[in-house]
Amino acid sequence: MCAQCTVHPTGYPQPMADATPPPLNAAVVLTWMREHPDRLRELLREEDPTGAENAAAADAAVRAHLRFAAEGFPHGATPELAGRLKGLADALTDWFDEDREVFDHMVALGRGAVALEEHLIYGTDAEREPELHAALARRVRLTTWNLLFLRCLEYHLGPSYDGLSDAAITESRGRERELGTTILHMHKIALDVIQHHTGRPPTGDERAQSSQAAAVQAYVRQTVESAARALQFP
Repeated sequence: MCAQCTVHPTGYPQPMADATPPPLNAAVVLTWMREHPDRLRELLREEDPTGAENAAAADAAVRAHLRFAAEGFPHGATPELAGRLKGLADALTDWFDEDREVFDHMVALGRGAVALEEHLIYGTDAEREPELHAALARRVRLTTWNLLFLRCLEYHLGPSYDGLSDAAITESRGRERELGTTILHMHKIALDVIQHHTGRPPTGDERAQSSQAAAVQAYVRQTVESAARALQFP
């Protein structure tokens, strides 16, 4: 956390009153997202109108969450940056569609890395540990969607922000342990909510969906925070 920040009760860093505001305040963006769940549901319906992709971490869901983040960016930006961010959410939709081949290529490369990681680190493969393989494969797809988001952001802001996506990605790589902790924390909260409202332990399907939803939310949150940090040094 920066030396000029204090801790808000939500756990997100908030600038002190006399501090120079950053170009993009991630805490404000994330708060806006938390306060507008109806808009997220609308985006989820737009991305998957038939409900065919019912997994919480399906591509349609990830795209919806990233479009949601893009809509939140202007709310946490300084006036000058907010003007540049205008239209980012709309641009992101076309960007995702046009870069689908890039996405598929990067995911294919990631599959090879997953297979190697399973063999070298876990001493296993997809057939023996399907849940592990699914989690690693999901990580590849989430990372790739977030990379496309950051590249779209860089392109949308213009040449003076060249290198923004690389800076954000480099910053996020140093926070992998934090990301894992965030996923586990969000997952536990969701399971506690289910048990509180139903009076019973979560089912296997509820646990699986909760784990996927936590992963999507944590990855998107990290992307917002990494972009905000990178924007401090355009």
